Amino acid sequence: MKKSHIKIFFVFSALTLWETIARIRIFSPFIFPSITDTIIYMITHYTRLFEAITYTFKLLFIGLSISSCLSFILGTLSALSQRTRPVVEAIISIFNPVPAISMLPFAILWFGLGENAIIFITIFGSLCPYTLNIMNGLNTLRGITVEVGKNYGLQGLPLVRYILLPASLPHLITGFRSAWGVAWRSVVAAELVFGAVGGKGGLGWLIYVNRFQLNAAGMLGTLFCISLLGILMENIILEFIETKTVKKWGMKT
Repeated sequence: MKKSHIKIFFVFSALTLWETIARIRIFSPFIFPSITDTIIYMITHYTRLFEAITYTFKLLFIGLSISSCLSFILGTLSALSQRTRPVVEAIISIFNPVPAISMLPFAILWFGLGENAIIFITIFGSLCPYTLNIMNGLNTLRGITVEVGKNYGLQGLPLVRYILLPASLPHLITGFRSAWGVAWRSVVAAELVFGAVGGKGGLGWLIYVNRFQLNAAGMLGTLFCISLLGILMENIILEFIETKTVKKWGMKT
């Protein structure tokens, strides 16, 4: 049996077992909704779900864009300067173990209860993992790769742009996958705490609303959306990009 078939079989079996337990009412529907009720909620509230998804992805895109730019700057500085590298490494060592959601009190103090605070949490969560992968990618290419670039007269930023960054592409994509995963969880967690901003809210806020309304099917349906979107991005979109780049070019098996 193929690996994909095993996954499908496992998911189908788990959903069937869940539906069976829900139907025979071992637990109350208020705490253990059926898969059928969950699917009905997702179909009847698709507009609300779509609006929440759009809002969450807007904040995620802003946070990841800023985080990626900062990660490239820090990673490049660490690769170009022996003096800068210990500073960047020290910053990562201090902040990388800190969960992004633990910065919530500071985010509220600095930015208030709004979108900026959620974006800050997203940036904080994804910055260190991406910077660390960029640094590892650039630093492991020193030696022959750098000497080849210097033989062509490249130094400084041109060396990074034309030699180091293309050669470290597998690390960059791996780093982005890590940053995406952390940012995705961070933005949903922050929305769950902050709630709606200006009458609008994302997936985390929708979980909170359904919890307040004792709508377990709504909570589970929103969680399904979060999981499915994560799988779509991680195993389809990013995997497709990796297949069409580093795997196609023989940079990764």
